[in-house]
Amino acid sequence: MFESLPEAGGMLRYGIPEYRLPKSVLDLEIAQILDLGVQLRTNVALGRDFTVASLKEEGFAAVFLGLGAWDSSKMRVQNEDAPGVLAGIEFLKQFGLRRPMNVSGTVAVVGGGNTAIDCARTALRLGVDEVKVLYRRTRAEMPANDSEIKDAIEEGVNMQFLIAPTKVVTGEDGTLKGIECQRCELGEPDASGRRSPKPIRGSEYLEPCDFIISAIGQSTTVADLVDGKVPDMLP
Repeated sequence: MFESLPEAGGMLRYGIPEYRLPKSVLDLEIAQILDLGVQLRTNVALGRDFTVASLKEEGFAAVFLGLGAWDSSKMRVQNEDAPGVLAGIEFLKQFGLRRPMNVSGTVAVVGGGNTAIDCARTALRLGVDEVKVLYRRTRAEMPANDSEIKDAIEEGVNMQFLIAPTKVVTGEDGTLKGIECQRCELGEPDASGRRSPKPIRGSEYLEPCDFIISAIGQSTTVADLVDGKVPDMLP
């Protein structure tokens, strides 16, 4: 087993917060796997330290890629690369690595899935003043587990529905001032079976915040590895 991070566990360790999955439970299950004879190498990354081709040359008969969905989807709004705008899964990863987190004040989390709720509740645990979750549909359409939503509300997360971000707003000095949003109404169901949000013209307003965490979706980076960007990646 080849692991790019310091410890085994992947998304279970670095993507799911401690309050949802105690690391003592994870450590026990990983130890049981390693006790079966599985060999583990950490801090080695596919495409950097080895390739599928090099593993085959070493004599491995088969290679399984279980890379996880570590690439956060973009909000596709103006100025989203501004300082203070964080990718949700990267935010959770840095917290899981126990690295210093310079997040304070009011935090706006964009999204409605479990990652968004995890980010919101993790931000609270960092001691920020306020956390707002901005979701473009209603609570009934939120894909996050209902129990997680209830717990987040009980902990003080401010849920705001039928809101879609349109632009990240900064001051003249580049400091984040907030996120411009547009109010929505629900239309006909889309491919997911949920009613699709429709922007209400002229309803734009500024949602003040000090940090923005984007948690609207994730994908793998495997395409970046196998489409020719890494020479001699595949056998």
